[in-house]
Amino acid sequence: MLIDTLKLIELTMSNPISRRVLQAGLSRTSNGSTRIECALDAFTGNRQSGYGICDRLYVLAIQGILHGGCRLFNFEANMLRHYARDPIVRRGIVSVLGGIARYGVTKPQLLNAPFLVVWNLTNLCNLRCQHCYQSAGAAAPNELELEEKIRVVRELADAGVVSVALSGGEPLIHPHFFSIVAEAKKNGMFVAVATNGIVIDECMAQRLKDVGVGYVEISLDSTRPELHDEFRGVSGSWKRTIEGIKNCVRVGLYTVIATTVTQLNVAEVADLIRLAKSLGAKRFTHFNFIPTGRAREILDLDLSPMEREELLKLLYQESKTIGIECLSTSPQYARVVLQNSKGEAVAPTHFYVGDGSGGDLQTLADFIGGCGCGRLYCAIQPNGDVTPCVFMPQSIVGNLRRSSFLEIWQESELLRRLRNREFLEAACGSCKYKLVCGGCRARAIGYIEDFAAPDPGCIYNQKAWTELHSFNASERQIAFTDIYVIRSGTGVYRQQGMVLGSSCVGAASFRETNTFSNSFGLEEPIDQRA
Repeated sequence: MLIDTLKLIELTMSNPISRRVLQAGLSRTSNGSTRIECALDAFTGNRQSGYGICDRLYVLAIQGILHGGCRLFNFEANMLRHYARDPIVRRGIVSVLGGIARYGVTKPQLLNAPFLVVWNLTNLCNLRCQHCYQSAGAAAPNELELEEKIRVVRELADAGVVSVALSGGEPLIHPHFFSIVAEAKKNGMFVAVATNGIVIDECMAQRLKDVGVGYVEISLDSTRPELHDEFRGVSGSWKRTIEGIKNCVRVGLYTVIATTVTQLNVAEVADLIRLAKSLGAKRFTHFNFIPTGRAREILDLDLSPMEREELLKLLYQESKTIGIECLSTSPQYARVVLQNSKGEAVAPTHFYVGDGSGGDLQTLADFIGGCGCGRLYCAIQPNGDVTPCVFMPQSIVGNLRRSSFLEIWQESELLRRLRNREFLEAACGSCKYKLVCGGCRARAIGYIEDFAAPDPGCIYNQKAWTELHSFNASERQIAFTDIYVIRSGTGVYRQQGMVLGSSCVGAASFRETNTFSNSFGLEEPIDQRA
């Protein structure tokens, strides 16, 4: 139904007349809702009073477009109406329509507000994980006060954010957690939580269920207690995490097991998936290793591009055979699924895998477009800083103590550049899968200090990865941070280079000769060549 709805929206709203109608729908009615929201409410039969004459005319216009589109493209209007009765689905459709009103139909699609905001509620944590992107431990001295957090929730809701995921640190040990959840639910948003699970006893699980949390993602690093505990820094944490998972499943929460895969646990991913299924989890999610926070101290544990490729193939095969959904935050998963299914399935982002006809799946893949940092989602830090992604904590685009969320989202130059795949450089920029993948921008920042650089975790960058890892640990850190930074079309070059063997390769030569791939040693796999 998701694919059908997106296809209908694309077909009916891509013409100039429909877009002009949508643009008029961004204004708000007397009850505070946008006209687009009111029109969808009316379409689903949820009529409200208090509309002015112009508002009622607008509602009729949108209903006419939707009904006409359904007839024209042989789509059952009652099915769409039933689907859109879910308030979260309806909120998502409003976000898409608002994006089309502002930007038109784009590939990937730009949105008026993000689908998802991941909010690091606090830096406070009860574990000391080796790979923590937040370097969490003690609470930061400048974290938002409760009143500020309530205001932020209302700003997110007013902007049209569909879902908020509360993370940390460990969000469940912060005294503001349940107040924030209650406010988010009151304002119509879907609420998820990312947790280590060790404080989720039966009472906590039931409370999460009662307050309306819709998704619980619990981190588990190994089937072996000793390895998990060592990686997490606290003895006994594996046992408490397993109990937390069981308690969430027992009360009927949508429970997901998340694993950051490294050299330490890559060999047991299949066993982890089976453990997730046996515990009753609905989904297993592989989290990409990102070199930020404390993870910068364990770079040698990252997977090579070929190891990651084999892992992603394994995830897809397991998802088809074992009866549990397997996803990945690695954007390359979209390409891997497309290739290995021969175009019959797609995983365009880390919350969906679809099966069906190739053309319809291409609509979804083009729409969602892989890496969504700064486009489908963004992050809020404990002090109110807004970043494109939780794994890009130094890429601050604004602060919610000084600016409104919507102002930051719509006016940040960095976010605008992240949304445009034409800014991607080298292998990612020339890749035929850049609209469905785009590479991980956080890994590009973490390893190369340039959001537009190629993701060094992809098999299309295999030789570059090999060259980078020819350094010893201390040299490698310098090499990663000295690699080129280039902005397409600006004429600005950083003339730093990096030593590859005995030669120093400068950034400017890559663009002037247009031979970056050969100079840097990037190789195209056979199926990438023309």
